[in-house]
Amino acid sequence: MGLLRTLLIGRSSGLRSRICQRLRGAKAPPASPDRGTSGTPGENAGWGARPPAAEPALGLSPEAPKDVTPPSGYEVVLHKDALPAGRVVEIIIGGTAIAVANVAGTFYACTNTCPHAGGPLGEGSLQGSLLTCPYHGWIYDLIDGSCKTNPDIVLTMYDVVVEKDAVCVRI
Repeated sequence: MGLLRTLLIGRSSGLRSRICQRLRGAKAPPASPDRGTSGTPGENAGWGARPPAAEPALGLSPEAPKDVTPPSGYEVVLHKDALPAGRVVEIIIGGTAIAVANVAGTFYACTNTCPHAGGPLGEGSLQGSLLTCPYHGWIYDLIDGSCKTNPDIVLTMYDVVVEKDAVCVRI
């Protein structure tokens, strides 16, 4: 039954579950100690397991600025202070799920889907510029999109600019 629930409404700490919880007015459940918080990349990285660096950023303030006009072809995705350094978050923009990461004050955006097995990269862990998929531990460098696990794979990256306080992404 747990696998069926995960397939239908997502992991308990994933984006779909958080959206459902917000629609119902429920608060997100507190983090539990069995959520894949130790070991090497990929260890404990199964259904619902996430390292602590990838805790949900949904609901963080401040809101994405509404008074910023992004450059042509870009969309405002979040306020630059809403995503602390060393964190990554899932965002849906223009019908496309992306992962946005703050690497020491520089923002990067990539597809939210791991090319290896479809894992949600926005729920992965971030160490420096290396983003680790929560499903099988594949590692991607956000600087150039290269895959450290399989050099034949390249992650789809999106251009990012910061306008005033807004992080803007071109999809």
